[in-house]
Amino acid sequence: MAGSSRKIAYVLGAGFSYGSNHAAPIGKHKVHMPLQLTLFEELCRFHYRKIDKLDRIAKAIRKYFNPNKYRAARRGGSSRHKDLFGLSVEEVVTFFDEIVTNKKEGHLRIDSAAQELQTLTTELISYLSTNGNPGKNLLLKSFAKRLVQTDVVITFNWDTILDRVLSNQTKYRWHPSWGYGRTVRKEFSYSARNTPTIPKKYIRYLKLHGSINWLAYKTNPEPRRVIARGWHPGARDGDVVMMPPKMIKPEVWGRQAPGELAGGQGGNSELSEGFYPRLWAEAEGQISRCRRLVFIGYSFPPADFAVSNMLRRAISTMKVATGRFPDVDIVDPNSSELARKFEQSFKIRVPTENQYLSLRNYLESKRAKVTV
Repeated sequence: MAGSSRKIAYVLGAGFSYGSNHAAPIGKHKVHMPLQLTLFEELCRFHYRKIDKLDRIAKAIRKYFNPNKYRAARRGGSSRHKDLFGLSVEEVVTFFDEIVTNKKEGHLRIDSAAQELQTLTTELISYLSTNGNPGKNLLLKSFAKRLVQTDVVITFNWDTILDRVLSNQTKYRWHPSWGYGRTVRKEFSYSARNTPTIPKKYIRYLKLHGSINWLAYKTNPEPRRVIARGWHPGARDGDVVMMPPKMIKPEVWGRQAPGELAGGQGGNSELSEGFYPRLWAEAEGQISRCRRLVFIGYSFPPADFAVSNMLRRAISTMKVATGRFPDVDIVDPNSSELARKFEQSFKIRVPTENQYLSLRNYLESKRAKVTV
Protein backbone atom coordinates (compact mmCIF):
# COMPACT_ATOMS: atom_id res chain seq x y z
CA MET A 1 0.00 0.00 0.00
CA ALA A 2 1.56 3.29 -1.08
CA GLY A 3 0.69 6.69 0.34
CA SER A 4 -1.76 7.44 3.14
CA SER A 5 -5.21 5.94 3.52
CA ARG A 6 -8.42 7.75 4.39
CA LYS A 7 -9.72 4.72 6.24
CA ILE A 8 -10.47 4.94 9.94
CA ALA A 9 -10.92 1.81 12.04
CA TYR A 10 -13.22 2.03 15.04
CA VAL A 11 -12.59 -0.75 17.55
CA LEU A 12 -15.54 -1.14 19.91
CA GLY A 13 -15.47 -2.92 23.25
CA ALA A 14 -18.28 -3.54 25.73
CA GLY A 15 -17.89 0.04 26.96
CA PHE A 16 -19.21 1.30 23.62
CA SER A 17 -22.65 -0.29 23.98
CA TYR A 18 -22.65 0.51 27.72
CA GLY A 19 -21.60 4.10 27.00
CA SER A 20 -24.51 4.58 24.60
CA ASN A 21 -26.71 4.63 27.75
CA HIS A 22 -29.14 2.21 26.14
CA ALA A 23 -31.48 0.53 28.62
CA ALA A 24 -34.75 -1.37 28.45
CA PRO A 25 -37.51 -1.63 31.07
CA ILE A 26 -38.54 -5.00 32.46
CA GLY A 27 -41.18 -4.87 35.16
CA LYS A 28 -40.07 -2.45 37.86
CA HIS A 29 -36.46 -2.69 36.76
CA LYS A 30 -34.31 -1.41 33.93
CA VAL A 31 -31.62 -3.55 32.38
CA HIS A 32 -28.54 -2.01 30.80
CA MET A 33 -25.92 -3.18 28.36
CA PRO A 34 -23.53 -5.21 30.53
CA LEU A 35 -19.81 -4.90 31.11
CA GLN A 36 -17.73 -7.87 32.19
CA LEU A 37 -18.07 -6.75 35.84
CA THR A 38 -21.81 -6.05 35.64
CA LEU A 39 -23.12 -9.03 33.65
CA PHE A 40 -24.19 -11.09 36.68
CA GLU A 41 -26.04 -8.13 38.17
CA GLU A 42 -27.86 -7.44 34.88
CA LEU A 43 -28.75 -11.13 34.51
CA CYS A 44 -30.29 -11.08 37.99
CA ARG A 45 -32.27 -7.93 37.17
CA PHE A 46 -33.47 -9.43 33.90
CA HIS A 47 -34.53 -12.74 35.43
CA TYR A 48 -35.77 -11.31 38.73
CA ARG A 49 -39.18 -12.97 38.33
CA LYS A 50 -37.61 -16.40 37.76
CA ILE A 51 -34.38 -15.94 39.67
CA ASP A 52 -34.09 -19.67 40.29
CA LYS A 53 -32.92 -19.93 36.66
CA LEU A 54 -29.55 -18.72 37.92
CA ASP A 55 -29.34 -21.02 40.94
CA ARG A 56 -27.30 -23.80 39.33
CA ILE A 57 -24.92 -21.36 37.63
CA ALA A 58 -24.48 -19.41 40.86
CA LYS A 59 -23.73 -22.59 42.82
CA ALA A 60 -20.99 -23.57 40.36
CA ILE A 61 -19.46 -20.09 40.48
CA ARG A 62 -19.54 -19.87 44.28
CA LYS A 63 -17.60 -23.13 44.65
CA TYR A 64 -14.53 -21.54 43.05
CA PHE A 65 -14.99 -17.76 43.30
CA ASN A 66 -16.75 -17.35 46.65
CA PRO A 67 -16.02 -20.53 48.66
CA ASN A 68 -16.96 -18.89 51.97
CA LYS A 69 -20.56 -18.60 50.83
CA TYR A 70 -22.24 -21.81 49.72
CA ARG A 71 -25.87 -20.69 49.51
CA ALA A 72 -27.86 -17.94 47.88
CA ALA A 73 -29.66 -15.40 50.03
CA ARG A 74 -33.05 -16.58 51.27
CA ARG A 75 -34.80 -13.63 49.67
CA GLY A 76 -36.01 -13.82 46.07
CA GLY A 77 -35.80 -11.30 43.27
CA SER A 78 -32.72 -9.70 41.74
CA SER A 79 -30.77 -9.59 45.04
CA ARG A 80 -30.85 -13.39 45.59
CA HIS A 81 -27.36 -13.76 44.10
CA LYS A 82 -26.06 -10.34 45.07
CA ASP A 83 -22.79 -11.85 46.33
CA LEU A 84 -21.82 -12.55 42.70
CA PHE A 85 -22.23 -8.92 41.60
CA GLY A 86 -18.92 -7.45 40.48
CA LEU A 87 -17.33 -10.77 39.51
CA SER A 88 -15.55 -10.75 36.16
CA VAL A 89 -17.49 -12.93 33.72
CA GLU A 90 -14.30 -13.30 31.63
CA GLU A 91 -12.46 -14.83 34.57
CA VAL A 92 -15.38 -17.16 35.35
CA VAL A 93 -15.84 -18.38 31.76
CA THR A 94 -12.09 -18.76 31.19
CA PHE A 95 -11.81 -20.83 34.37
CA PHE A 96 -14.78 -23.00 33.38
CA ASP A 97 -13.27 -23.47 29.92
CA GLU A 98 -10.05 -24.82 31.44
CA ILE A 99 -11.95 -27.33 33.62
CA VAL A 100 -14.00 -28.61 30.67
CA THR A 101 -11.15 -28.69 28.15
CA ASN A 102 -8.89 -30.64 30.50
CA LYS A 103 -11.79 -32.81 31.72
CA LYS A 104 -11.06 -32.11 35.36
CA GLU A 105 -13.29 -33.33 38.17
CA GLY A 106 -16.87 -32.11 37.73
CA HIS A 107 -16.31 -31.00 34.14
CA LEU A 108 -19.71 -32.20 32.92
CA ARG A 109 -21.52 -30.16 35.58
CA ILE A 110 -19.37 -27.11 34.81
CA ASP A 111 -19.96 -27.52 31.07
CA SER A 112 -23.71 -27.59 31.68
CA ALA A 113 -23.51 -24.45 33.87
CA ALA A 114 -21.43 -22.66 31.23
CA GLN A 115 -23.96 -23.47 28.53
CA GLU A 116 -26.80 -22.21 30.74
CA LEU A 117 -24.88 -19.00 31.34
CA GLN A 118 -24.44 -18.57 27.59
CA THR A 119 -28.17 -19.10 26.97
CA LEU A 120 -29.22 -16.64 29.69
CA THR A 121 -26.75 -14.06 28.36
CA THR A 122 -28.16 -14.50 24.85
CA GLU A 123 -31.67 -13.88 26.18
CA LEU A 124 -30.54 -10.69 27.93
CA ILE A 125 -28.67 -9.29 24.91
CA SER A 126 -31.56 -10.22 22.62
CA TYR A 127 -34.01 -8.38 24.89
CA LEU A 128 -31.81 -5.29 24.98
CA SER A 129 -31.43 -5.39 21.19
CA THR A 130 -35.19 -5.27 20.65
CA ASN A 131 -36.52 -3.17 23.54
CA GLY A 132 -35.98 0.41 24.69
CA ASN A 133 -36.07 1.86 21.14
CA PRO A 134 -32.58 0.63 20.18
CA GLY A 135 -32.76 2.01 16.63
CA LYS A 136 -33.37 5.55 17.91
CA ASN A 137 -30.43 5.92 20.30
CA LEU A 138 -29.19 9.49 19.84
CA LEU A 139 -25.54 8.79 20.61
CA LEU A 140 -25.42 5.86 18.20
CA LYS A 141 -27.15 7.90 15.51
CA SER A 142 -24.56 10.63 15.99
CA PHE A 143 -21.77 8.02 15.78
CA ALA A 144 -23.21 6.56 12.56
CA LYS A 145 -23.36 10.03 10.97
CA ARG A 146 -19.62 10.48 11.55
CA LEU A 147 -18.75 7.40 9.54
CA VAL A 148 -17.80 7.48 5.86
CA GLN A 149 -17.97 4.57 3.43
CA THR A 150 -14.24 3.86 3.58
CA ASP A 151 -14.34 3.26 7.36
CA VAL A 152 -14.36 -0.09 9.12
CA VAL A 153 -16.06 -0.77 12.45
CA ILE A 154 -14.71 -3.73 14.45
CA THR A 155 -16.62 -4.84 17.51
CA PHE A 156 -16.44 -7.53 20.18
CA ASN A 157 -20.10 -6.96 21.11
CA TRP A 158 -22.95 -9.36 20.30
CA ASP A 159 -25.83 -6.88 20.44
CA THR A 160 -27.49 -5.34 17.38
CA ILE A 161 -28.27 -1.83 18.61
CA LEU A 162 -25.66 -0.24 16.31
CA ASP A 163 -26.64 -2.58 13.45
CA ARG A 164 -30.17 -1.16 13.56
CA VAL A 165 -28.90 2.42 13.47
CA LEU A 166 -26.58 1.71 10.53
CA SER A 167 -29.48 0.15 8.64
CA ASN A 168 -31.87 3.05 9.42
CA GLN A 169 -29.66 6.04 8.57
CA THR A 170 -29.80 7.59 5.09
CA LYS A 171 -26.31 9.08 4.68
CA TYR A 172 -25.00 5.90 3.06
CA ARG A 173 -26.23 2.39 2.29
CA TRP A 174 -25.73 -0.41 4.80
CA HIS A 175 -27.57 -3.72 4.90
CA PRO A 176 -27.02 -6.82 7.09
CA SER A 177 -27.00 -9.13 4.05
CA TRP A 178 -23.57 -7.76 3.06
CA GLY A 179 -22.58 -5.14 5.67
CA TYR A 180 -20.85 -7.62 8.01
CA GLY A 181 -18.03 -8.13 5.55
CA ARG A 182 -16.79 -10.77 3.12
CA THR A 183 -16.34 -13.66 5.58
CA VAL A 184 -19.86 -13.47 6.99
CA ARG A 185 -21.36 -12.87 3.55
CA LYS A 186 -19.84 -16.12 2.29
CA GLU A 187 -20.84 -18.09 5.41
CA PHE A 188 -24.41 -16.86 5.97
CA SER A 189 -27.43 -16.19 3.81
CA TYR A 190 -29.92 -13.45 4.67
CA SER A 191 -33.37 -14.67 5.67
CA ALA A 192 -35.21 -12.63 3.03
CA ARG A 193 -35.37 -13.16 -0.70
CA ASN A 194 -34.84 -9.63 -1.94
CA THR A 195 -31.72 -7.84 -0.72
CA PRO A 196 -30.12 -4.66 -2.06
CA THR A 197 -27.05 -4.93 -4.27
CA ILE A 198 -23.65 -4.41 -2.68
CA PRO A 199 -22.34 -0.88 -3.30
CA LYS A 200 -18.78 -0.30 -4.47
CA LYS A 201 -17.89 1.18 -1.08
CA TYR A 202 -19.60 0.38 2.19
CA ILE A 203 -18.82 0.49 5.89
CA ARG A 204 -17.61 -2.93 6.97
CA TYR A 205 -19.03 -3.83 10.36
CA LEU A 206 -16.97 -6.80 11.52
CA LYS A 207 -18.28 -8.56 14.66
CA LEU A 208 -15.36 -10.69 15.81
CA HIS A 209 -17.21 -12.44 18.66
CA GLY A 210 -20.32 -13.18 16.59
CA SER A 211 -23.77 -11.65 16.81
CA ILE A 212 -27.15 -12.58 18.25
CA ASN A 213 -28.73 -12.35 14.79
CA TRP A 214 -26.30 -14.88 13.26
CA LEU A 215 -27.77 -18.36 13.47
CA ALA A 216 -26.39 -21.77 12.51
CA TYR A 217 -28.21 -25.04 13.03
CA LYS A 218 -28.25 -28.61 11.78
CA THR A 219 -30.40 -29.51 8.78
CA ASN A 220 -30.13 -32.25 6.16
CA PRO A 221 -27.98 -32.57 4.22
CA GLU A 222 -26.04 -29.40 5.19
CA PRO A 223 -26.22 -27.04 8.20
CA ARG A 224 -28.20 -23.85 7.69
CA ARG A 225 -26.50 -20.54 8.44
CA VAL A 226 -28.63 -17.40 8.30
CA ILE A 227 -28.70 -13.77 9.36
CA ALA A 228 -32.05 -13.19 11.06
CA ARG A 229 -34.18 -10.33 9.77
CA GLY A 230 -35.43 -9.25 13.19
CA TRP A 231 -32.03 -8.36 14.70
CA HIS A 232 -32.48 -11.14 17.27
CA PRO A 233 -32.60 -14.98 17.28
CA GLY A 234 -36.32 -15.33 17.99
CA ALA A 235 -36.98 -18.83 19.32
CA ARG A 236 -33.50 -20.03 18.32
CA ASP A 237 -31.49 -18.79 21.33
CA GLY A 238 -29.51 -22.03 21.30
CA ASP A 239 -28.38 -21.58 17.69
CA VAL A 240 -26.73 -18.17 18.02
CA VAL A 241 -23.17 -17.81 16.71
CA MET A 242 -21.31 -16.00 19.47
CA MET A 243 -17.96 -16.54 21.14
CA PRO A 244 -18.27 -16.63 24.96
CA PRO A 245 -16.55 -13.86 26.96
CA LYS A 246 -13.26 -15.54 27.82
CA MET A 247 -9.67 -14.33 27.89
CA ILE A 248 -8.08 -17.16 25.91
CA LYS A 249 -9.60 -17.65 22.44
CA PRO A 250 -8.04 -20.69 20.75
CA GLU A 251 -10.84 -20.79 18.16
CA VAL A 252 -9.41 -17.55 16.68
CA TRP A 253 -6.45 -19.63 15.49
CA GLY A 254 -8.63 -22.58 14.54
CA ARG A 255 -7.38 -24.70 17.44
CA GLN A 256 -10.66 -25.39 19.20
CA ALA A 257 -11.56 -29.07 19.05
CA PRO A 258 -15.18 -29.99 18.28
CA GLY A 259 -17.30 -30.44 21.39
CA GLU A 260 -15.08 -28.34 23.65
CA LEU A 261 -16.68 -25.56 25.63
CA ALA A 262 -17.64 -22.59 23.48
CA GLY A 263 -16.06 -23.86 20.27
CA GLY A 264 -18.63 -26.61 19.77
CA GLN A 265 -21.51 -24.97 21.60
CA GLY A 266 -24.76 -23.67 20.10
CA GLY A 267 -24.52 -22.23 16.59
CA ASN A 268 -20.72 -22.33 16.73
CA SER A 269 -20.83 -26.11 16.29
CA GLU A 270 -22.42 -25.73 12.84
CA LEU A 271 -19.94 -23.20 11.40
CA SER A 272 -17.58 -24.13 8.60
CA GLU A 273 -14.03 -24.94 9.62
CA GLY A 274 -11.90 -21.83 10.03
CA PHE A 275 -14.76 -19.32 10.18
CA TYR A 276 -13.38 -17.33 13.11
CA PRO A 277 -9.76 -17.30 11.80
CA ARG A 278 -11.01 -15.95 8.45
CA LEU A 279 -13.15 -13.31 10.16
CA TRP A 280 -10.27 -12.12 12.33
CA ALA A 281 -7.89 -12.14 9.35
CA GLU A 282 -10.33 -9.91 7.45
CA ALA A 283 -10.34 -7.48 10.38
CA GLU A 284 -6.54 -7.50 10.54
CA GLY A 285 -6.32 -6.70 6.83
CA GLN A 286 -8.74 -3.81 7.21
CA ILE A 287 -6.87 -2.35 10.20
CA SER A 288 -3.54 -2.53 8.34
CA ARG A 289 -4.94 -0.11 5.74
CA CYS A 290 -6.22 2.51 8.20
CA ARG A 291 -4.55 5.81 8.97
CA ARG A 292 -6.31 6.18 12.31
CA LEU A 293 -7.44 3.75 14.99
CA VAL A 294 -10.20 4.81 17.38
CA PHE A 295 -10.71 2.56 20.40
CA ILE A 296 -14.05 3.11 22.13
CA GLY A 297 -14.84 1.28 25.37
CA TYR A 298 -12.09 -1.31 24.91
CA SER A 299 -9.92 -1.79 28.00
CA PHE A 300 -6.91 -3.63 26.48
CA PRO A 301 -6.98 -6.55 28.94
CA PRO A 302 -3.42 -7.96 29.19
CA ALA A 303 -4.59 -11.56 28.78
CA ASP A 304 -6.44 -10.88 25.52
CA PHE A 305 -3.59 -12.05 23.31
CA ALA A 306 -5.82 -12.63 20.27
CA VAL A 307 -6.63 -8.91 20.01
CA SER A 308 -3.17 -7.59 20.90
CA ASN A 309 -1.52 -9.95 18.41
CA MET A 310 -3.95 -8.94 15.66
CA LEU A 311 -3.25 -5.26 16.32
CA ARG A 312 0.51 -5.82 16.46
CA ARG A 313 0.57 -7.56 13.08
CA ALA A 314 -1.72 -5.00 11.44
CA ILE A 315 0.27 -2.02 12.75
CA SER A 316 3.53 -3.62 11.62
CA THR A 317 2.11 -4.17 8.12
CA MET A 318 1.05 -0.53 7.93
CA LYS A 319 4.47 0.69 9.12
CA VAL A 320 6.26 -1.36 6.45
CA ALA A 321 3.88 -0.20 3.70
CA THR A 322 3.66 3.51 4.57
CA GLY A 323 6.62 4.26 6.81
CA ARG A 324 4.38 5.55 9.57
CA PHE A 325 2.29 4.37 12.48
CA PRO A 326 -1.45 5.07 12.63
CA ASP A 327 -2.79 7.91 14.74
CA VAL A 328 -4.67 6.61 17.77
CA ASP A 329 -7.66 7.90 19.74
CA ILE A 330 -8.85 6.27 22.98
CA VAL A 331 -12.36 6.83 24.29
CA ASP A 332 -12.89 5.52 27.81
CA PRO A 333 -13.38 6.85 31.36
CA ASN A 334 -9.84 5.54 32.04
CA SER A 335 -8.40 6.88 28.79
CA SER A 336 -5.18 8.25 30.30
CA GLU A 337 -4.29 4.92 31.90
CA LEU A 338 -5.21 3.02 28.73
CA ALA A 339 -3.08 5.41 26.67
CA ARG A 340 -0.15 4.59 28.93
CA LYS A 341 -0.78 0.85 28.51
CA PHE A 342 -1.09 1.23 24.73
CA GLU A 343 2.22 3.09 24.49
CA GLN A 344 3.89 0.47 26.69
CA SER A 345 2.61 -2.38 24.47
CA PHE A 346 2.83 -0.85 20.99
CA LYS A 347 5.35 1.99 21.39
CA ILE A 348 2.84 4.47 19.98
CA ARG A 349 2.13 7.57 22.02
CA VAL A 350 -1.48 8.69 22.38
CA PRO A 351 -1.44 12.48 22.99
CA THR A 352 -3.69 13.95 25.66
CA GLU A 353 -5.80 15.66 23.00
CA ASN A 354 -6.56 12.19 21.55
CA GLN A 355 -7.95 10.91 24.85
CA TYR A 356 -11.69 11.15 25.57
CA LEU A 357 -13.64 10.26 28.68
CA SER A 358 -16.93 9.22 27.06
CA LEU A 359 -18.61 8.51 23.74
CA ARG A 360 -20.49 11.81 24.03
CA ASN A 361 -17.23 13.64 24.76
CA TYR A 362 -15.67 12.14 21.61
CA LEU A 363 -18.66 12.81 19.35
CA GLU A 364 -18.82 16.45 20.43
CA SER A 365 -15.12 16.99 19.73
CA LYS A 366 -13.63 18.36 16.52
CA ARG A 367 -11.63 15.15 16.10
CA ALA A 368 -14.73 13.07 15.43
CA LYS A 369 -15.76 15.40 12.60
CA VAL A 370 -12.57 14.84 10.58
CA THR A 371 -13.37 12.55 7.65
CA VAL A 372 -10.47 13.19 5.26
